[in-house]
Amino acid sequence: MAPMVARVASLGLMLLARRSFAVERAGVTPLQKVLQMLDGMVAKGKREKHEEEVEFAKFHEWCDNTREETAKSIKEAAAQIEQLTADIAKAEADAERLAGEISDLEAGIAQAESELKSATEVREKEKSDYTATHTDLSESVDAIERAIAVLKSRGADVPQSLLQLRDSPRIPAEAKAAIESFMAMSSGDSEMASPEANAYEFQSGGVVSMLEKLRHKFQDQRLAVEKEEMNAK
Repeated sequence: MAPMVARVASLGLMLLARRSFAVERAGVTPLQKVLQMLDGMVAKGKREKHEEEVEFAKFHEWCDNTREETAKSIKEAAAQIEQLTADIAKAEADAERLAGEISDLEAGIAQAESELKSATEVREKEKSDYTATHTDLSESVDAIERAIAVLKSRGADVPQSLLQLRDSPRIPAEAKAAIESFMAMSSGDSEMASPEANAYEFQSGGVVSMLEKLRHKFQDQRLAVEKEEMNAK
């Protein structure tokens, strides 16, 4: 390392000696040359300082701009975080509220389905009862109408028609008793003496009148159940 430094120093001295010689030949003293060099260095230093100041000013401006943009971004991000936090809280509250509403709706649906099932079962029973009652009343009316027709015509199947009425659960006890009495009277010979024939006619007329009343009664009852069925649909 030391020989290298010595060599550089020697070369520097040689260059300086040559420059001094050249300066002396040009008519410029070494002091003037030094002063010129110093002036050049000062000018260069000022120029470099100015350039550094310009670059520093640019850097400072960039830092200020970056700081402002960063602060603005941080502020905006904080606002967004606050808004998102509020949105999340609202969404969670809405979700909880909707979950409660869904639970209530499910309970309401379950109750409605249960009520519908019960109502359907009741309606089916009502329909079944209506069908049975309507059929029973219709059959009773038909049997009474057939019996009235047979009695009026004094047909041979009077006993059979009256037996059907007597065995019907809808025929009241007093009507059954009248039918039994009439059947007992008509169970004799088909050819009756005049007084007996008159008695037959008289009692058969009473039975027919009674059956007519029963027919109207059953028809009214049938109409009533039909109206009830229409209103229940």
